[in-house]
Amino acid sequence: MAYVKVVNRYVDMWAVPGVHPTNSDFLQSYKMSDSSHFTRGMDVVGSVAQQQEDKSWDKRCLIGIRSDIWKPDAKEVKSTLSCLHEKRRRELKKEIKKTGRLNAKQQSELQKQLEEDTIMKLQSEDIVQRRLVMKLFKTTGKRLNWSGTIEQITTQEVQNSIGSRRTLLSFAVILPRHEMIVYVNQNHRTFSFFSIFTFSYFCEGRMWPVCLRQRWGSVVPDYEVLVDSKRIGFVNGVVFAMGSDSYVELYEHKLCQESNFVDLITLFATTIGYHKAMRRSVRRRIDACKSGDWQKCLVEDEELKIFKNGRVA
Repeated sequence: MAYVKVVNRYVDMWAVPGVHPTNSDFLQSYKMSDSSHFTRGMDVVGSVAQQQEDKSWDKRCLIGIRSDIWKPDAKEVKSTLSCLHEKRRRELKKEIKKTGRLNAKQQSELQKQLEEDTIMKLQSEDIVQRRLVMKLFKTTGKRLNWSGTIEQITTQEVQNSIGSRRTLLSFAVILPRHEMIVYVNQNHRTFSFFSIFTFSYFCEGRMWPVCLRQRWGSVVPDYEVLVDSKRIGFVNGVVFAMGSDSYVELYEHKLCQESNFVDLITLFATTIGYHKAMRRSVRRRIDACKSGDWQKCLVEDEELKIFKNGRVA
């Protein structure tokens, strides 16, 4: 069967993003961008170019990462730990007396509980808070427009990994003007050593089942994109790239005409180089939960918001 390629993108992930000159350009464009999707701890880690009909390449997108939660510095970890300790102190105080000041006896009781409390004994190195959040921004002249976000869902990862006895990854994808959050989950198959991710995408009044299946025998992670079990494209890793670069190639299909769907596949491609580090972080969370030290695993408010029930009365 002959495939007609309708999308060909090159995802260029920089090996040393912190010193790349585009980072300064990215920050300079802050005031002209969609500020609701900009955060103080964001860095540029790559770019996306799309091949045009004349075979030229148009570098149209930048890839941003929330560095403050992927690689928090010592000051940020210390601040997080301080907030955790203060919150726990208020909880213990409330258990002794709901409102008002404590008398001398109650203060002594509180101090004793604080000294014995597991959370109060936590040190900076005990905290597990690493989480991947990547954002895609389209560049139009001097403006940067948000085109989508892919976020690691640590709570789902822990529950799925414990249940399957294998480290599995989970993502939530938020796209502009798209009614639904797309949940991308890694699946476990017995005797399979290659990753399989699945999700459902709503388009034209129906849900489309999509599978991202890692190809056998590839030197770098390559994925097939399948819809209704039919191949509609590839995410092909670049062997000799300095970073985790890849080509996103999509063929004739209804979904490939959707810019949001193309951006979703592109966002997934940006995460591939981080999968090993993400799995190490998930294993730390699993070990903490299994040993009863669940309090070491921090869950961000932003992640909890994704699970909010919109139908609650």
